[in-house]
Amino acid sequence: MAFIGKNAIENLTTAMYEDLRIIYREYIQNSADSIDKAISQNIITAEQARIDIEIDGKNRTVTVCDNGLGIKSAKFKKIMSSIADSEKDRGEEKGFRGIGRLGGISSCDKLRFSCSVQGENIVSVCTWDAKEVREILVDANRNPSAADLVDMVTEYTQYTCSVDDHFFKVELLGVDETSLDILDVNSVKDYLRAVAPIPYAVGFMYKNKIAEFARKNGFVIDEYQVFVNGERLFKPYTSNLYEPKNNSKQTYDSIIDIAFEIFTDNSGKILAWMWYGISKFEKQIPDINPMRGIRLRKENIQIGNENTFSAHNFYDETRGCLYFVGEVFAVNSDLIPNARRDYFNLNTTCREFERQLRPLFHDRFKKIYHYANDFKKALQKQIDLEVSQTEYDEKLAKGAFLDAEDKKKAATVIEDKKRAAEKAARLLETRTSKEKDDDVLSKVYTALRTDYTVPDEKKPSKDEKPQPAENKNKQYLSQSLSKYNKKEQKLISRIYGILNAILPKDMATMVINKIQEELSK
Repeated sequence: MAFIGKNAIENLTTAMYEDLRIIYREYIQNSADSIDKAISQNIITAEQARIDIEIDGKNRTVTVCDNGLGIKSAKFKKIMSSIADSEKDRGEEKGFRGIGRLGGISSCDKLRFSCSVQGENIVSVCTWDAKEVREILVDANRNPSAADLVDMVTEYTQYTCSVDDHFFKVELLGVDETSLDILDVNSVKDYLRAVAPIPYAVGFMYKNKIAEFARKNGFVIDEYQVFVNGERLFKPYTSNLYEPKNNSKQTYDSIIDIAFEIFTDNSGKILAWMWYGISKFEKQIPDINPMRGIRLRKENIQIGNENTFSAHNFYDETRGCLYFVGEVFAVNSDLIPNARRDYFNLNTTCREFERQLRPLFHDRFKKIYHYANDFKKALQKQIDLEVSQTEYDEKLAKGAFLDAEDKKKAATVIEDKKRAAEKAARLLETRTSKEKDDDVLSKVYTALRTDYTVPDEKKPSKDEKPQPAENKNKQYLSQSLSKYNKKEQKLISRIYGILNAILPKDMATMVINKIQEELSK
């Protein structure tokens, strides 16, 4: 008979996860399966279903409880003592390996499971001595088999309850000092807002459009009511994109619309579908935006994180993954999350999934943000010309150039910017013409044209056009110093030219204006 050692338990518990908060995902997906069964059996409605998480930092306890189907008392011990052996349908249910419930063993002194089903007045309880498990795993002198280890550290009890009760509850008692991350309420909320199968935030203006697309195409987005210490959680998608500023945040871009894609294999069988946000793609989205990146989901539970597609070489440029927001919903039953739930099991369907998605991520997405950047730069060059031309005309009209050399340099700059603007205009015309039937890029270009205009403060007022100098012969700044003769004005002009040449532009302007002011008194 084969001998399976205690290290098998270690691999499924203390060595399984790097981020301890993952235990919440494991327990939520088991709760979701139990809720689905309760709804299908008309025990509860979808509106009644809920998953409650209570985190008590003072007493170092965590409780995850759902009002789903539960487990019958007659089957409870068999199911709870079976490790990596589940009766669940991996094609239909979210948790199917029979190992996720053990995640809490690495983090507490006692791990307790209790449940009841409607129609029974029994609460079945299984308690793991998690601390003892960890001690045995590191004790070189104690080498029980995996099965013997489970029997050594588990205890089963029962107590009575109402026949109407139906629930499954997980309790982590005496959370270890090395696992305090799972007691950080705000951190856990942030994690679950990204990972859990919950609805979009009410303020996300595209939530209805996503739901309507899913409905029309027969896709289901699994959503559950999840509460942490009484607060209901939602996916924190917003229509604005933010950047940090002065210990706060400000909007720098917005999602102007969303686009959809459906991916099928060569036989036409659907593999996945997705939505992604259309913005001006100004830059990589800063990490102050919690849902940046394209997220991968199965049954609406996140797989990996915002870098999952980048980590598996979907993008031509690593930076490309953070220009977008959106979600890919895997629907094919053969796309099976691996044990760590950071990607899929590598099978034929997974490879087909990669082949179908890579053209969008590798080529199309790169084209979108590169073309947006080119278009933005071209618009900026036209703005630069308009602003510089306005400034030149104002200085010319007011006789504000320092000398002939200053005027000549300014005219040269204008000519250079004219050539750049003409080249930019050709690019804008080409892009607009070629992408007129490209729904995504045409929307990006329209948004950029709206934003990239001459700032109001740089535009001459309609009522305050540049007034010409009082004397048309006064072309330069020093010539307005009428109390000085032409020779003195010429010397002052030379001094202005020297200051302008040796000082930074802003400082030179400030010094020259101050001198001009003093000499005008």
